[in-house]
Amino acid sequence: MFYDSKSFRAMESGLSASWLQQQTALHNLANLETPNYKSKAVVFEDTLGAAMAQNPNGPYSFKTSVVTENNTIARPDGNNVDSDAEGVVLFKAYAQYSYLTQKINGQFSNFRYVLTNAFK
Repeated sequence: MFYDSKSFRAMESGLSASWLQQQTALHNLANLETPNYKSKAVVFEDTLGAAMAQNPNGPYSFKTSVVTENNTIARPDGNNVDSDAEGVVLFKAYAQYSYLTQKINGQFSNFRYVLTNAFK
């Protein structure tokens, strides 16, 4: 079925990962002036290779985790948020989210077309 396909699961997983990345960047920007705040970053682990080796017909998803950036240079107040870098991360995550949303909408349009015209 359409919802069980690898491509749909990958897009769905990508949407969730992009959303998490946007939220993390926004959280960092909101704490730009908070003393001793350490920025957070989303780490993506593409598990396609391992998943395909174990089970070619199994589910596919991106694994994400949020890590604290303790190793970066901090300002005198202990905060290490770089507003320019966070803006780039936010835009990239937004663009990826928008693209994946369009792809999923296209898949639904194709599915709707097939269902509508199958019995004409």
